[in-house]
Amino acid sequence: MASSTGDRSDPGAPPTDLVDGAACLVPAPATFRTVAEIPVGLDPEGVAVDTARRRAYVACSRSDCVTVVDLDELVPIREVKVGQEPIDIVFDERSDRIVTADARSDQISVIDAETLAVVRTVPVGSYPSGMTHEPEARRLYVGNSFGSTMSVLDLDSFETLATVEAEPGAGAIGVDPSRGVAVCVNFVAASATFVDMESWEPVETIPLGTGPCAIGIVPERREAFVVNSLACTVSRVDLETREILGELPTGRAPVGLTVAPPHDRIYVANRGAGTVSVLGVADGAEWAQIPVGTGPGGVVVDPGTGRVLTANAGSGTLTISEDLLAARPAEAQVEPPHPLVGRRLPGFALPDLATGETRTELDWAERRYIVNFFASW
Repeated sequence: MASSTGDRSDPGAPPTDLVDGAACLVPAPATFRTVAEIPVGLDPEGVAVDTARRRAYVACSRSDCVTVVDLDELVPIREVKVGQEPIDIVFDERSDRIVTADARSDQISVIDAETLAVVRTVPVGSYPSGMTHEPEARRLYVGNSFGSTMSVLDLDSFETLATVEAEPGAGAIGVDPSRGVAVCVNFVAASATFVDMESWEPVETIPLGTGPCAIGIVPERREAFVVNSLACTVSRVDLETREILGELPTGRAPVGLTVAPPHDRIYVANRGAGTVSVLGVADGAEWAQIPVGTGPGGVVVDPGTGRVLTANAGSGTLTISEDLLAARPAEAQVEPPHPLVGRRLPGFALPDLATGETRTELDWAERRYIVNFFASW
């Protein structure tokens, strides 16, 4: 069942919802309306929208399926089994096909959107985890994380046109046809590989923040925005000079990113905060945070309604929200600091997976380190 949490369009109305996090309760801001939260399956990640049919397609990585959601009735209507661990997903309107990146099967699955049947599977590189398509040029791009490569396929025949060397953790991909460049984001290497879209040769690799895992392109500004999940920032990159123009702070553990159709703002899904940050493209400021489900990842905008669709890996749901901001608010919303920040690390003792020896917090005393519980549910 879909659940609605009420209208936040009246700033004078008392909030009736709370963002329920592990550490704090934050009043919901008067900048959004939550339309529904729809159960879809285990560990949903990628989301794609079929505007004509009024459907969303959600890749549920631990259910090994695509859940089809009716965007008018706000209910799931079908599950389509695909390969193991589908992470990313695209919908190609011209061919009327849905494509998933099935990470543990090292393949893509192609689904007929009319019959909702898998019509073929195509092998790609090792652990495909990111994907995008270029409808006009009829190209599909797949980032193969374990293979450190980017596969380029014909979007109609699904013939592999090129396999491009990237770096460890190759995943999310952005394309800028006006400049003839594709950008492959490398999570493990903390870098981005720029690829010439004619020769399919890498032309340059630049460093990014730690854990880059999503990218959005704003071609008229010649800029790319890249989410750095472990650094909790978004890197602003000049697509021509390939320089980092700045780092935009966001919520905890950002994972997903999409550019709003007017290109005035981007939406960033903060996995560790259970929110979606609204960031201004021109000013780089965080305008607001929209509470969603637990562990949000994939985020897209429904072109038909302008609603924001967020897949929540932790709660197994799809949150549908309306962004009520016409422009930057007078006072931008800022996520409060986590109450554990600055406090002493609690004691622990865990076996070392490599040696079997017991390790404690004292082994890292006076050192800087990261304890990564990323996607641990």
